[in-house]
Amino acid sequence: MDVIIVSKTHMSNASCVGGVLANGRFVRLLDSNGFNQASDTQLEVGDVYTITFSERNDTRPPHVEDILLNSMEHKFSFSSIEKMVQYLTEKLKVNIWRGSTEVLFDGKLQWTSGGSGYISESGEIPDNSVGFWVPDKDLTRKDYNEKVRYSYPIKWRNISFVGFQRPVDKIPTGTLVRVSLARWWSPNEDEERCYLQLSGWYGLPEPEETNDNPIDDLPF
Repeated sequence: MDVIIVSKTHMSNASCVGGVLANGRFVRLLDSNGFNQASDTQLEVGDVYTITFSERNDTRPPHVEDILLNSMEHKFSFSSIEKMVQYLTEKLKVNIWRGSTEVLFDGKLQWTSGGSGYISESGEIPDNSVGFWVPDKDLTRKDYNEKVRYSYPIKWRNISFVGFQRPVDKIPTGTLVRVSLARWWSPNEDEERCYLQLSGWYGLPEPEETNDNPIDDLPF
């Protein structure tokens, strides 16, 4: 089956690579042993591969997208990100959340006092851990503790950016973005949570290169 690579995000010592299968299913591409891709993986957004895979048997919701790659062969790469988005939306008709942060993950997110979105076992668990979103307000870059975050202007919402793209100062209203939930994590021996993160955006021009180091080692 063919898969379109739609995201690549930083993890502590690896890359989390997301895709959409030819049947429209969201997947996360693990190696045959169940590990994430290497930090220097050659997989890039817009690539299309023909793959064989098996299901991961020990998934923990909401991370139900994991598949184990048995083989993969590069088929082609979309000539532009815009053409990839057109294919995803018009041919595969992928689901897209549209509106405020309240629509993300079917409204099941909780929010910290600092504006971070998360789910926990004490709350509702969504059906999946990734998705596309078209926000109804600009998302503005507001770094915190040397990490890149994007702020939604209502109800104090902040989303950490974990993608490989060079950060932009503003993601305009109506831009297609990809969001995900990090793996289960308990930072202070409290309840385990999955935090909302921004994987990337589509169709914006690349900003000029700076000396910023937007991503430090992440705990997830």
